[in-house]
Amino acid sequence: MYHNTLITKDHPQQAELEKVIELILAFSNTNTIYFSTHVEEDLNAGILMVIIGEDSPHSWDDLNDNYWKVFETFPQFSFRIFDSNWVKDELKDGNPFFAMHCTKNSLVYSTEGSKEFNFVESLKPKRFLKKAKSKFDSADYSAFVLGINLKYYQRREDHLQAAYNIHQNIRWLFIAAENFLTGEWLVEHDLKIHQRHVGMFSKELAKTFNSEVDEDMQLLELLNAACYAVQSGYDIPELSAEIIELAEAKKEWLRSEVNRLFKECTCRCRYEFARSKNPLITIEDGNPLKLIAKIITDTIDTSALYCFGKKTRNTSTEISILVDNSEKFESTHYYLFLIVKQFQNDVLGNVAQMIKEQTGGRSTVTILMHTKKSLHQKTGDQQHFFYQILQRGTLLYQETTNPPFLPFDETPTRNLKSAKMYVMQRDRTKAFLMDAEGLDGGGATKLHVYMMHLVIEQTCLGLIRLFLGYTPNQFALQYLFELCEYFSPLTAEIFPRVTKKDRELLKILSGHTNSLRYGFIDDVQYFDYEVLSNRYLEFVERADKLTANELVRLEKLNETKNENV
Repeated sequence: MYHNTLITKDHPQQAELEKVIELILAFSNTNTIYFSTHVEEDLNAGILMVIIGEDSPHSWDDLNDNYWKVFETFPQFSFRIFDSNWVKDELKDGNPFFAMHCTKNSLVYSTEGSKEFNFVESLKPKRFLKKAKSKFDSADYSAFVLGINLKYYQRREDHLQAAYNIHQNIRWLFIAAENFLTGEWLVEHDLKIHQRHVGMFSKELAKTFNSEVDEDMQLLELLNAACYAVQSGYDIPELSAEIIELAEAKKEWLRSEVNRLFKECTCRCRYEFARSKNPLITIEDGNPLKLIAKIITDTIDTSALYCFGKKTRNTSTEISILVDNSEKFESTHYYLFLIVKQFQNDVLGNVAQMIKEQTGGRSTVTILMHTKKSLHQKTGDQQHFFYQILQRGTLLYQETTNPPFLPFDETPTRNLKSAKMYVMQRDRTKAFLMDAEGLDGGGATKLHVYMMHLVIEQTCLGLIRLFLGYTPNQFALQYLFELCEYFSPLTAEIFPRVTKKDRELLKILSGHTNSLRYGFIDDVQYFDYEVLSNRYLEFVERADKLTANELVRLEKLNETKNENV
């Protein structure tokens, strides 16, 4: 039979993928196999999905046990097994899992009977995403309805029914997450089984009840015991109002986390839909900016696109499955100014990742997105910054019918007084936060790290305004670091993002505020906290000196300018 193994020789998982595919084919009639990355990073190498053909002599049930005997020997992968009809039906119902992982770009094995890789390409993206959201909203609402009677049970001090209510609520939230993270859901009532299953696809959900925290595991056992007591007449566990409150907080955290993950999945779907129209491309004419402009304009409704800077470095890639990790190459980071008709904040990260992947890591971007309307504002630092880009930057694309322009009677100039005031406000905020961070001598907690995050953010905003005259409209730390690196290597020196550990520390530093609302705050490794604390203090100290020197330079420049007037 004709077949096609689509694994390049320089694929970082080439040997393992070829071995597992060979074992799978030894005992089953497999039509299609996909390999793709998880929605969240640092889980394992990725998801290997096996699709059984319609003409297979063996059913899914017959093959399942044998498959898992093979899969257990490859812990570096997460595995999924489906028949083609299941995939087709789930896509029809709007399941994001298959839109994320069953695309031509993630295909690693196919046969002449393979039809599945056309399923996603034939979808209508807007209609699919609307259906996916509707399905998730229905599941989320079902979980909400289950919890309506909780307050009633709490007021009546019926702890058993309250615990059972929370158990069922958490179970349905797990089920909702399983559907879009794993492609199927379990009928089990044991929350431990649900967490173990979905935890293979989400690090955060794997820690809903943290196995390293005794209180978490005791709470899990109590909720399971309450379920068995209500449904099967088992012994009633010892429960209290405090336990119910802890369980309720856990449920609220889980609901928030499941909602966040679903949004990430829909963003990944949009990215995959766009990527299916623009498969991996080589830079044939030696001009990566043409490719970058094409990717952006194909994905976003663009009025104009400018490049206003770049920096080049030698690196080794860990970003594309098509490039050997050990290969050294030159990478160029571009700074782009994108003018759009409608602001779309959620697509920028996907577009940047698309550019990174389609150029094999040789081109990366920082994109400043602004609407046409934002160009029409009061004269000042921001207008001066925009003017400099439009005058000195490289125009990559511009619509011909209604091109964007800067309306002004005279050339915009820097407003040093305004910039100094802005920096002073950031310094005041920073001082307050640093005092707050130092109040509790408890040490390594998420609260301390979040305070550091805010201080670093405020420091970056002050630097960017002072050096560029620009006030960002996005505030992710990595984005602010990249902007700071346009004029200074400070953030790259103190907060490098080169090794896996560097990126892990940045992820800790960039943690969601949701983690402060629910769960435990004392779960930052002390070594990581100490490293972050040292870097944070060094950054603030050096940034303050950098700010003072730049203020002196700008004031001298301003004085000279006034003398010449």
